Amino acid sequence: IMHLDAEIREALAKAALRVAATQGWRGVSLFDLAAAAGRPIGDFYGATLTAAVDCVEEAFDRAVGEGLSAPDASQPLRDRLFDLIMQRFEAMEPHRAAVLAMEPAGDPVALAHQQLRNVRLSEWVIALAGIEAEGVTGKARAQGLAVIIAQTRAAWRQDTAGDFARTMSALDKGLRRAEDTFGRFAGFEGAKAEEASSGPSAAAGATQP
Repeated sequence: IMHLDAEIREALAKAALRVAATQGWRGVSLFDLAAAAGRPIGDFYGATLTAAVDCVEEAFDRAVGEGLSAPDASQPLRDRLFDLIMQRFEAMEPHRAAVLAMEPAGDPVALAHQQLRNVRLSEWVIALAGIEAEGVTGKARAQGLAVIIAQTRAAWRQDTAGDFARTMSALDKGLRRAEDTFGRFAGFEGAKAEEASSGPSAAAGATQP
């Protein structure tokens, strides 16, 4: 989608959310998106419906870390990742109907695209959390975190009460499992030491959300 300029990507994202929320996503065309955006179809030259979903996902990605000037080194890494990823789901929540309408729903090609989007989000989150996001190690971390994000997104789809209880539980479990299983490789080398040094009161506050 980067061949589309920022203004067109934003217009596509807003139009896609509007159309998906009101008429669903199946059968939508670029003409529908152009009409919703109040633009001539030529403005969306080079765009596709897949690109429109990419633009929506990019807009949600950009909400992560909004206002952040530097990673909070006082937080354990798991908490940093948790807070950053939850910002993404909080940004999605007001657009729940539209997002659910655009979900892949078993289409293998669409599912593959969604996994690429999860990896892109993971790379962004890892960078904002202040750990290595480049090279082989960074790529491996992004792939692993993308799986956790996918699992959390599945929980969010079922989280209809509006309190993010299932979403937070799934994310917390995924991050704890990654910490226990991969430790230093996943970038959690300092997290357990920080928690251990903070004493029983911190341990009591580290219960699942």
